[in-house]
Amino acid sequence: MIVVQIHSGLGNQLFMYAAARALARRHNTALYLDVDTDCREGRNFGEYVGHSFQLDRFNIKADVLGMSAIKEDGPGSGVGIYSTLKARLRQITILRSAVRLLRYRGVDLSKVALRLSGTDKRMFTEERGDWKYKPNFFELPDETILRGCFLSYRYFDSMRDVILDELKLKVPLSAQSKAMEHKILATESVSLHVRRGDVVSVPEYRSWYDGVLTERYYRNAISFFEQKLSQPHFFVFSDDIDWVKHNLPVHGKVTYVDHNGPERGYEDLHLMSRCKYNVTAGFSSFSWWAAYLNTHLEKIVVRTRRMNALDHLNHPEDFFPEGWVIVES
Repeated sequence: MIVVQIHSGLGNQLFMYAAARALARRHNTALYLDVDTDCREGRNFGEYVGHSFQLDRFNIKADVLGMSAIKEDGPGSGVGIYSTLKARLRQITILRSAVRLLRYRGVDLSKVALRLSGTDKRMFTEERGDWKYKPNFFELPDETILRGCFLSYRYFDSMRDVILDELKLKVPLSAQSKAMEHKILATESVSLHVRRGDVVSVPEYRSWYDGVLTERYYRNAISFFEQKLSQPHFFVFSDDIDWVKHNLPVHGKVTYVDHNGPERGYEDLHLMSRCKYNVTAGFSSFSWWAAYLNTHLEKIVVRTRRMNALDHLNHPEDFFPEGWVIVES
C-alpha cells in the first residue's frame, strides 16, 4: 500500500492524489489518503477558509486512511500501526483538538505516530518549495508514506487517461451549476481564473506571484482570445469578483461565476474544465487542473511565462505541459 498525506486546497490535493496514484499503480497496490484534520474541516491554522477535503467528490481509486488500511496491511505492520494511531486520533474530538493545538505550538503528532509505528524510515517528504520533478520518485518502494505537493505533471502524465477518468465528479452538480454548464457548452467559452485573496494578503505568496500574475497578463490573455476567436464568451472565476469587474474590462460577452463558495470548489473546477479554452493563474494548482482536465479537442490553454517569481522555486518545464501558450506578464 501507498499512503499520501492530504492537506491544503483542492488543486494541491489533486496533485498529491495523482502523483501517489501513479506510484501505487506502479506497485500494483492500494492507495490510502491520510487527510489532515484541518483539511477535513476547511481550516488553515485554525481559521476557517472553506478549502476542505474534496477529493471524495471525484471518482478516485483510493480510500481514506482508517481501520480498512489495517485489514489491508495487517495490524502488526508498521503502516498498520500508523493507520491505527491516526484513526484513533481523529475519532475522538478532544484528541483532534489536542493535535491541532500541539501542531500550532510546533509539535507534529504525525511525526510522533511515524516514530511510534516504526514507519519514519518509510516516509518520503518533499520539502516545502522543493517543487522540481524528481525522477527517483518511482524508485520509492511499496509501503511508502508520502508528504508533499508534487506539483509536476510528469509524475502522472503517462497515465493521463486514467487520471482523467478518476477525476470525473461522482456527485451531481447543483441546479445553478448545471445551468451554467449548459451555457458554457453552448458558447465559445473561455475560463478566466483570477486569483487574488492570499496572493494579495499573504506576503510570502505575494512574493511568489509578484511580476508574474499581473493585470497586464490578464489583459493580454483577454486580448489573445478576442483576436483568436470570433465570439469569445469569458466565464470569470475568482475569489474577488468585484475587483475583476472594475479592473479587467472584457469587450464582449462575459459571465461572472460566483454562485459557489469555497466548500463547493469542485463544482467551479468542473465548470472551468468544461470551457473550451482556459486562462490559468500563474502556478495556481486550481486553474492548472481545470485546464488539464479540459478534454476539448481544440483547446487552447494560456499560461504565464514563469511558474514563480523566485528563481529557486521556478520550474515551469516541470509544471506547465507542453503546448500551453505563453502570454507575457
